[in-house]
Order: sequence, then C-alpha cells, then structure tokens
Amino acid sequence: MVDFRSILVERMEYKDSILYLYCKTFYKVVENDYYRKYDYNVYHRKVLKFKNVKRFEYYLDEQIYNFICELNDLQEELGINYFSKIFYKSKKRNRLYIFERGYFEDFIMIEFKDDKKEKIVINEKEKYLEIKKELLKIFQSKKIKYEENNIKLEVIEKEDSYIINLEKGEKIATLSLRMPDSTRYYYIHYKEITNNFTHYDWYDEEYHTVFEIAKQLNIILDRF
Repeated sequence: MVDFRSILVERMEYKDSILYLYCKTFYKVVENDYYRKYDYNVYHRKVLKFKNVKRFEYYLDEQIYNFICELNDLQEELGINYFSKIFYKSKKRNRLYIFERGYFEDFIMIEFKDDKKEKIVINEKEKYLEIKKELLKIFQSKKIKYEENNIKLEVIEKEDSYIINLEKGEKIATLSLRMPDSTRYYYIHYKEITNNFTHYDWYDEEYHTVFEIAKQLNIILDRF
C-alpha cells in the first residue's frame, strides 16, 4: 500500500462527472528518513480517473484546520490513529480522501454521487484471481526462454500468494503476487538485484487495472 509521501498531484480536470488527476508518483527509496524517503527526481507520471464524481475540493495546509472534525470522524470510522497512506474512503460520507506528499496537511476530497448503479465495487479476491490467471499465462510463455538461458526458477504458491524467484549468477529477482494487506505494494511487487544492489523495483497501485498490471508483468518477465 503506497504512502502519502509518494504522490504529487500537479493538476485536475473535471468533465461529465469524471475527475482526472494528473500526478507524479515517486518510487525510488533513497533514505530511511521519515520525510525524505524518496528521490523526487525519479517518478512515473500517472493519470487517476474517478467516475461518478459529485464534487471535489483541494485543501492547503492552512485550510486543514477547518476540517479537523471531519478528518477525526474519518479516523474513527476507519479505526486508525493517523493517516499514513494516500487513499482513504469514507462509506459514511461517500467520499474519498487523497493525502499528497508532505506532512498530511494538503489533501483532496472527492465526493461521489449517491447512485448505486454507477458505483463500481472491486472484489479484491476476484481481482487477485484475474491477475494470477494473467501472470500464469505470461510466465508459461517465458519458461522455455529461462531454461535455454540457464536461469534457475523457483515457484512458491500458497492460498493467497504466488511467488516466482529467478536467479542467474549474481543477478536475482523476485516477483510476488498476493492479496492486499497493509504494507507497501498492493497486488504485485517485482524486485531485481545484481551484486547486492537493487536496480529495478516495481509495484502496482490500487487504481491499476488488470490489463495495466498484465502489460507490466509481460515487460518485467522479459527483463530477466
């Protein structure tokens, strides 16, 4: 699960009840310091798309004190003591809160229309199984290549996780698929190490579709 330090919203567009957020997402970890964890010169550009939006607002640090009661209510609803992730959903208010890079002050509130027919509910287990199905197809197509290149394979499969370990000389990689939990990545994490140095690290985001994840998995498994 990504945290509040790894996103910066640059601009927003709203049309036909759809809100587009144009963002930079930071992923290269350079320090263990709480507020200087990422290299902010290294990022992906993302566009977040939210449908069925009734209204949205952006709040700066000097405005947040006007919404302390609402945010305290959100913490109580979710059973948390502080905000450390990017996305928080309030079922009570039918709102999504996006906390940006910083000290929790800047945030975006998105309120959705109360139309159940238009709402999309993602079943995490179903999405996990769809991703796993795509991963197995892609992995099977790469196995002959791995064998021809003397790449060692190890597959670890459990009820709610599927892990592929690859190794050749000083180069190793791990591709993990698992059901979402409270830690950094959502479904997928790929880490590639050479000579004890991580030179490629990728994880998915909550808003990535199965198609987007499958496309990235194909690229990832071609790297090795």
